[in-house]
Amino acid sequence: MVRDEHRAETLHALRRLCGKVARSPEAEQEPRLSLGIPALDALLPGRGLERGSLVEWLAPVEGCGAATLALQGVRCALAQHLVWAVVDATAEFHPPAACGWGIPLESLLLLRPLAADAVWTVEQCLRCPAVGITWCWAAHLPDQVARRWKLAAEIGGGIGVLFRPDAVRRAPGADVRWRVQPRTTVKTSGRTLRVELVSCRGAFAGGSVDLDVNDATGDVRLGSAVAGATTAVWAAGA
Repeated sequence: MVRDEHRAETLHALRRLCGKVARSPEAEQEPRLSLGIPALDALLPGRGLERGSLVEWLAPVEGCGAATLALQGVRCALAQHLVWAVVDATAEFHPPAACGWGIPLESLLLLRPLAADAVWTVEQCLRCPAVGITWCWAAHLPDQVARRWKLAAEIGGGIGVLFRPDAVRRAPGADVRWRVQPRTTVKTSGRTLRVELVSCRGAFAGGSVDLDVNDATGDVRLGSAVAGATTAVWAAGA
């Protein structure tokens, strides 16, 4: 009974979104979505994420900075009036942290399904055309589930953002797979991360870039060793 109620509430919320939220003309015309970090966009064909695809962020440990990087793309999606759906079966997502980094929460759909319903919930969000970003943790992703999610993303036209452990990097993955590795550089305001494009459907992968992340503000800059005198910053709200 509880499971049926959770599913009914999820479907009701998604139907309501489809009735209220319309993609902006810019979103309809733009076939790709920016990651919000030009240095990463430059590593991808078409300089952005193809709509209707799954994107994985591989990290050695939780809290290494992968979510901060992924939030830059969420900001781009929200600027196009798309919904950000977070499927949080473990109740670990903390919305005020994103709000503190300048991410508006008006278009956040936070779903906390039963663990047994997490896979189903992600699939429904991916299928919904009003949802631009479906965000979830997926430590274990069976091939059958991955195929269902890919099909759902193609139908809905949004982006699935999955956070997974670094240990799965040699297994079959999503359409785009990033690997985040903390560098040894110590900074008072944050940290330096090396981000590698491990795989990308239909394109050569293998490029990487160092990024400086400010944990207090959520700002991301090109790594100082790479940027040199460059002063451009991709800041919260920029």
